[in-house]
Amino acid sequence: MNVSSSVNFANQDLRNRSFHGQNLKGANFSSCDLRGCDFSYAQLQGANFERVRTGQTTLKLVNAVVVTVAITLLDAHAISVMIFGILGITPQEATVAYAIALYLILALAGVSAGVRGWVNSKSRLGRIITAVSAAASGALLGFFYGGSTSNNNPQVATTVAIIAAVVGILATEKARSRLVTVVIAVAGAIAAYGFTFLAVGAASALLSVHKLSWGILWGSVSLIQIILTLRAVTVSFKEIKSTCGTSFRGADLRNAKFEEVRLESTDFSETLWH
Repeated sequence: MNVSSSVNFANQDLRNRSFHGQNLKGANFSSCDLRGCDFSYAQLQGANFERVRTGQTTLKLVNAVVVTVAITLLDAHAISVMIFGILGITPQEATVAYAIALYLILALAGVSAGVRGWVNSKSRLGRIITAVSAAASGALLGFFYGGSTSNNNPQVATTVAIIAAVVGILATEKARSRLVTVVIAVAGAIAAYGFTFLAVGAASALLSVHKLSWGILWGSVSLIQIILTLRAVTVSFKEIKSTCGTSFRGADLRNAKFEEVRLESTDFSETLWH
């Protein structure tokens, strides 16, 4: 939704308002309380931010904590149960296809969650990586909870996994709530940890039976995945912090005025200044 560039918000309490992607060229925000505001990817050329106050709000902090705890518990439970369920499966067993699928989906979710921390989130590559992370994390949750609520019916689990993956992709493109980015980041970080656990376990098992080539390969994968997991965790904390505070992420701030401002917990990542 576009907003007239002549709009005047001076001296208003705008806490927790969302101006995501809006056209606010030349808008006047002087002396406003902008704590918890979302200006991500907005057009703010020439906007006046003199004497504004930015930072976190209690409401945003509580929302972020609740969402983070909820998705952590749901994701950690699902992934841990699935991982321990495939340990010790041999190639001769009928469930080996399930084990391979879990490895692949965890790898997609975990690797993409780490890599997205090094790319611009709104670039084409960044959007693809974020979509892959969201889809894979959604598929994991959908498969587990779809199966759990249908007496482990594989058809139901697979259908719910596909639906959850599609929802994850749509959420990355359509949803404007910053809490969605928190969910994607936290779910990805947990998946990254899960894949690291599998990779380390595979490397240890192979080396213990003296299969050195495969053991070294999986050991290398483990080291890389540890780095990606740490990066994914860092991204999660960054997203949580950004959600609680004032965000100008990706905004066009050319010629915007920031004088006598109180900048606290403010995200200026990916902004355009010149």
